[in-house]
Amino acid sequence: MKMFEYFSWFGPKTTEGISLEIEKRDVSAMKDAGEALCEQVQKALQQKKSVVDRQIVMVYEKKLRDRFQKLGNLNQKCPYCGNEHRSLQMRETKCTQCKKIFLVQKRVQDLGTAAFMTEQKKQFDLQWKVVSDIKRFKLFLAHEYEYIQKKLLKEGKKNLQESEVMHALLGAYAKNSLSAGHYRLYSAFVFYQAELMRSEQRFAEALSYYFYVHFLHANGVDNSASFQSNTQMNEELKMRIGELLDLGDLQMKKMKGLYDYAILHLNRFDLKCLKSDLNQSYAIVVKEFRLRDEEKEEIKPMRSFVLYTKAS
Repeated sequence: MKMFEYFSWFGPKTTEGISLEIEKRDVSAMKDAGEALCEQVQKALQQKKSVVDRQIVMVYEKKLRDRFQKLGNLNQKCPYCGNEHRSLQMRETKCTQCKKIFLVQKRVQDLGTAAFMTEQKKQFDLQWKVVSDIKRFKLFLAHEYEYIQKKLLKEGKKNLQESEVMHALLGAYAKNSLSAGHYRLYSAFVFYQAELMRSEQRFAEALSYYFYVHFLHANGVDNSASFQSNTQMNEELKMRIGELLDLGDLQMKKMKGLYDYAILHLNRFDLKCLKSDLNQSYAIVVKEFRLRDEEKEEIKPMRSFVLYTKAS
C-alpha cells in the first residue's frame, strides 16, 4: 500500500475562492482538450524562467525546522527539575518534587511518550498540526503510479522513494494541465505538490508553493486559459499557509522576501497577461492575515513619563 493511502482526506469541502479539488472528470477534460487552446496558452506563457537565489528558502527552512525540534524527554523525568517518575500516563502530571505541572503526550517526530513543560503545549500542538491530515492525491488511472516508477528507473534513478514517484507524477500532471490551458487544474496540482513537501517536512519549500497557488488564484485562473481579478482566498489554502506561519511564529506582512521568491521562481506566465501582479496579490494575502499578524505582535511596555511643571 502506498504511503498516500494512509493519509486522510482533508476536512469538509469548501466553496470559498477557487476550488482546489481534482475530480476525475477534470483530468479527463484536460486530456481530451487537445490543442484547442494551444495558441492562447503560448501567448500567456513566459519564454524564460527567472533565475532566483534560493538563500531565502534556506533561511526560512532553518527557522521552521528549529521550531519543529523535539520537545520534552522520553526518560520519564520532570522537564522542570529532572525528578524521575516511575510511570507516566498521557495526561497532566504534577511533579512530586518541584510541585510543577507538566504534560505527557506522544510527540510527532518519533511517536515517543514525551514529558514536556506546559508552556510548550502550543508549540507541541502546532508540530502535530503541520504534518497531520495531508491531503492525498487520488490516483485515477490503473497502474499510473507503476508506469511513472518504471519510467524513473529506466532514466537511471535508484533507491526510489514513494515520494519521488509522487513528485514526478504530480509534476507531469501539472505540466500537462498548463499546456492544455486548464490553469485552475494546474493550480490544484501545485497545491498537491505543496502537500507532499509538507509531508516530507520541507516546510519553507511547501510554503513557497502555497504562495504560488495563491498568486494563481488572485489572477482568477480557470480551465479555459483565461484570467480574471479575484480577491476571494480559498479557505483551505489560507489554513495551510496559516499553519506554517504559526509553526514558525511568522507574520505574513514580513514574508515579502519568500513570497517574491516563490512567484519569481515558480511562475510560468507572462506577467503582462495577468490581472494581479506580485505586489497586488501579496497585498491580498497580507490583508487576510492582518488579525493573526496583530496577535503575534510583541506587547511593548508603556513608556513611563514624568510631568514637569514650572516652579511658581
